Amino acid sequence: MYDLYRFKIQGVNRRFENYHVPQFLNSPVRGGLWTLFSPAEFNLKKALKIALSEVKLDLIPGFKIILGLEGLRNLQFEYLDAIYELGIRHAMLTWNEENIYATGIKGDPKRGITPLGKKLLSKMEELDMIIDLAHLNEKSFFEVLEYTNKNIIFSHGNLKELCLHPRNLSLEQLKRLKEADGLLGLTLVRYFISINPKEQNLDFFLNHLERSVEIMGVDNVAFGFDFMDYLSDENENIDEISDQTHLRLLFEGMKKRGFTEFEIQKISYDNVYQKFKNKMICQEEV
Repeated sequence: MYDLYRFKIQGVNRRFENYHVPQFLNSPVRGGLWTLFSPAEFNLKKALKIALSEVKLDLIPGFKIILGLEGLRNLQFEYLDAIYELGIRHAMLTWNEENIYATGIKGDPKRGITPLGKKLLSKMEELDMIIDLAHLNEKSFFEVLEYTNKNIIFSHGNLKELCLHPRNLSLEQLKRLKEADGLLGLTLVRYFISINPKEQNLDFFLNHLERSVEIMGVDNVAFGFDFMDYLSDENENIDEISDQTHLRLLFEGMKKRGFTEFEIQKISYDNVYQKFKNKMICQEEV
C-alpha cells in the first residue's frame, strides 16, 4: 500500500497494474496482508485513499487481502473509526520508533506501551482488529500480551536463537506468543536469517521454520515474507527468493525437509485464513 501511495503522489499511475499484478499472476500467492508503512509523517487517511484508488483486485481473480497499517505514528486516536471504515482490519502499534502508543525496537528499552496505547488496544479489541506485535521492543511486546490476547500476530520476523537481530524473537517471546494463540509470520529478509552473509539463504530460512514449528507447533506458524524488491535498488530478501514469483522453491525445500502437504498448506495459507477469513476482502468489496 505504501508503494502504491508513494508512486501515485509522484505522478506515476497504474503502478498496481504494471508492477504488482504481473508478479501475482506468476506466483503461487493467493492472499496477503497489505500494509501502509509509515516511515515519516503524512496524512494517513489521505494516503490510504490514494493507495486504495490504485488497487484493482479484479486483475487478480480469487485473491484475498487484509488491509493494515505498519506503524501508527500518523494515527490520531479519534480517527481510528474512520480508518476502520476504509477497510483497515490490522495494525502494528509502531514501526521501529517511539510514538504516542508504544515503543519500537529503536526506542528506549525501558519504555513500553502508554496509557493511550492501552486505550487504543481496547478500541482495536472492540473493532475485532488484528493486533500485530512486529517492530515492538520487548517491554511493549510483553505489555501488550499482558493487556490482551485477542487476534494476536507477529507478522514478520524470525528466531533470535538462530540470528541475533533485534527484530527477531527470543524463546521467551515465542512461548508467550504461543500462549496467546498468536501467529508467527516468518520472513525472508536476509538479515533476519543470519548475520553471516553466506548463510542468508533458503536453507537457513528453513532452519528457522523447523525450529519455529518445534517451539510453536504447526498451528501457530505462518509466513510474513516482507518482500522488498519494489522498495529499493538493493533487495534485502534472499537471492533465491527475491520476490514472490520464486516461492515454489520454498515449497520444494519444505518437502525435502519432510514437511507434509497438510503441514505446508497450514503454514502457507490455512493458519492465517481460518483465523482471519472474516477480515479478508476480495474483488467484490473493493
